Amino acid sequence: MAIHNPFRLHRRRATDRNLSIELQLLSLAYKNLPAMLIVNITATLGAGYVLHADGVNYISYWVSAVLFLSLLRFVSWIGFTRFLALDQIDNFKNLQWWKTGFAAGLFSAAILWVAVVFIAFDLAHYNSKFTLIIIISALAGGATGITAPLKYIGRIYITLLLFPTSIILYLISKDDLVIALLGLIFWLAMIISHRNNHGVLRQSLTLQQENTQLINNLQEFNNHLENRVAERTEALRRIAHYDVLTGLPNRRGLIEWMETGLNENSKQEAAILFLDLDRFKQINDALGHDIGDKVLQTIAYRFKELCPDNAILGRWGGDEFLIITAQEENARANAEKLAKKLIETATAPLQMNNEILGLGLSVGIAYFPTDANNYKDVIHAADLTVAEVKRSGRGQTLTYNETYVETQRRRFDLSRALSDAITQNKLLLVYHPIIDSHSGNVTTLEALVRWRHPVLGEINPEEFIHLAEDTDKIIALGDWVLNTACSAVTSWKSSNPLIKIAINISLKQLLVNDFPSKVNRILQQHDLKPDDLILEVTESLFGIEYHDSTLATAKELRQRGIEIQIDDFGIGYSSLSRLHEFPVTAIKIDRSFIHQLEKQGAVIIESAIMIAKRMNMKVIAEGVETLEQAKILAGLGVDSLQGFYFSEPVTNPNLKSFKTDWLTEKN
Repeated sequence: MAIHNPFRLHRRRATDRNLSIELQLLSLAYKNLPAMLIVNITATLGAGYVLHADGVNYISYWVSAVLFLSLLRFVSWIGFTRFLALDQIDNFKNLQWWKTGFAAGLFSAAILWVAVVFIAFDLAHYNSKFTLIIIISALAGGATGITAPLKYIGRIYITLLLFPTSIILYLISKDDLVIALLGLIFWLAMIISHRNNHGVLRQSLTLQQENTQLINNLQEFNNHLENRVAERTEALRRIAHYDVLTGLPNRRGLIEWMETGLNENSKQEAAILFLDLDRFKQINDALGHDIGDKVLQTIAYRFKELCPDNAILGRWGGDEFLIITAQEENARANAEKLAKKLIETATAPLQMNNEILGLGLSVGIAYFPTDANNYKDVIHAADLTVAEVKRSGRGQTLTYNETYVETQRRRFDLSRALSDAITQNKLLLVYHPIIDSHSGNVTTLEALVRWRHPVLGEINPEEFIHLAEDTDKIIALGDWVLNTACSAVTSWKSSNPLIKIAINISLKQLLVNDFPSKVNRILQQHDLKPDDLILEVTESLFGIEYHDSTLATAKELRQRGIEIQIDDFGIGYSSLSRLHEFPVTAIKIDRSFIHQLEKQGAVIIESAIMIAKRMNMKVIAEGVETLEQAKILAGLGVDSLQGFYFSEPVTNPNLKSFKTDWLTEKN
C-alpha cells in the first residue's frame, strides 16, 4: 500500500503551526514504521534461530510474541494512513491518540528484546550472546534516525534497548563489565545522536513549512492579483460595451451581439428597430438632465419588458434605442407587432416630480441581411428610416426604403446650408398684412421667413423650418427673424405708427430660460415698445409635458406687454380646456376651416368666436382668398382678416388701408 506524501497530507491550510509540524513528524515516524518492522522481524528470526540452536527453551514463544506485536503495529500503520487520507486529524487530541499507539508498539518491542536478554542471555553460548548484543545495538543505532521524528518516544525506545541490556550484562556476567560500560556509553551517544537528528529534522520541517507558507502566500497574492485583473478587465469590458445610465448594451455591445448572433448567409431575416423618443429634448431642457436621466431609465425598463428573449435591447445614444431580433421566419410580422407595443408603452404617461410627462416614439425598421448585409449599414438604414418618420409626422413606424437615403442626403445638405444662411444673413423675410375687418386698416404685419438657395433654389418654408426644429437650429433662426423683423418695422412706423409686427415662434424658443429677457433686449435695441410685438405660437403651447414651463414664460411675456396669439387654432391639442389658463390675446382660425365655410367650417368658426369673445380674446381668420369668405367671416364677428384676397406676403408690404368691400356688400 502506498504511503501518502506527508508534505501533502494537510490539504487545507493549517491554522495551528505547531499542529502542522507535529503532524508531519508523526507522519514521518509512521512512514518509517514498515522498514522498522522488517528490520525487527528479520532480527527476531535471526535471534530466535541462534538461541534455539543453543537450546534455549520457549524461544519460539518469544518469536511468536514479537511477530504478533509486529502485526498489530502494521495494522496501526494501515489505520493511520487511512485517517491521513481522510484528513481527519485536525487537533492535538487526535494526534496524541495516534502518537500513543505508535509509542505503545515501539516500547512493547523494546521490552520484548530486553526480556529475551534477561531470559536467554545466561543460557546462550558466547557467540549467541555476542550476536544478541550486536542485534540490540544495531536496533538502537538505527532508532537514532528512524525514530528521529519523535523527540521523547525515540529516546525512551533507545534507553529501553540499551540501558537494561547493559545492566543485565553486568549482573549476569562480571567478566563482561567492559562490554556493559561500553553499552552505557553507546546508549549516551545514541541519545545525543537522536537529539541532534530530531533537532535537524524539526528545523528542516519548520523551514519547509515557512517556505510552503511563503509560496502559498505568493500564490494567494497571485490569485488575488489575477482575480483583480479579471475583475478590472470585466469592468472595463462593461464600461466599453454597456451604457452607464441604463445598464443596457451600448453601440459596441450591440455590434458585438450582431457579430456573434447573426449570419449574413442565412435566408432568414433579423429586424433592426431604431427607436427615437419624441419630445424628450423639450423635457430635458425644461426640467433638467436629472429628470431626463430618470425618464430614460424608466423608458429603458419599459422597453426591456417588451424585448423578446431572443433579441437584444441597447441604447444607441441620447434618446435613441435599438432592438435587434434574432433571424427567424416571420421576422417582419413580429417586428411590426413589437413596434406597435413599443409606441404604446412609450406614450403612456410618466409621472416625475409631481408632473405628468408625455413622450412619443418613432420607429424605423430595417432588415438584415435584406436591406444591408453589413451590421453598421443595416443600423444606418434603420436610422435613416426613423429620421423619415420624424420628418413626416412622428409617432409612427416605417420600414426602410432606398429613397430615404436621398431624402436624408438632402436634409444633411440643407442642414449645413441653413447654418450658413442664418449666420451670413442669406435668408429673407416677407410680410403678410393682417386687416381690421371693420375699418380695413392694416394693423399688423406677420413676418414670414423665406430661403432662396443659389443651387437648390427656393426651399419650401415648411421643409427648412421643420429641419431647423429637428436639428435645434430653430433658436438661432428664431433670433434672426426677431431681430430682422423688429428692425424692419421700426422704419415703417413713420408712415403707420400703430403698425405691429407678428412673429411665429417655436415652442423650443419658449422653453429657453431667458427667452422673455432676450425679447425685451431686442425690442430695446430697435426702440420698440412691448405692445408693438405679437408672438404667434401653435396649440402645442398647451402640451401637458411642459405645461408649467410654458405657462410661466407666457405669463412673463404678457406682463411685459407683449401679445400672445394662438396660430392654426383648432387643429392641434384640446386647446379649449386650457385656453383659459394662458394669457392669450387672440386666436387665429386655421385656414382649413375657412376652406370649409360652406360645410361645417362655419359652425366651428362660430363656436370658436363665441368662446373667444367670452374670454375677451380677438379672433383672426387666416387663409381668406375670396370676397365671399371675407363677407361671411366679417358677418360671423371675426375681428381681423388675413389672406391672399388682400395681399400675398411681400418684402415691401402696402401699409395703406384696404377698401372694405365685404362690409359694403353686407350693408
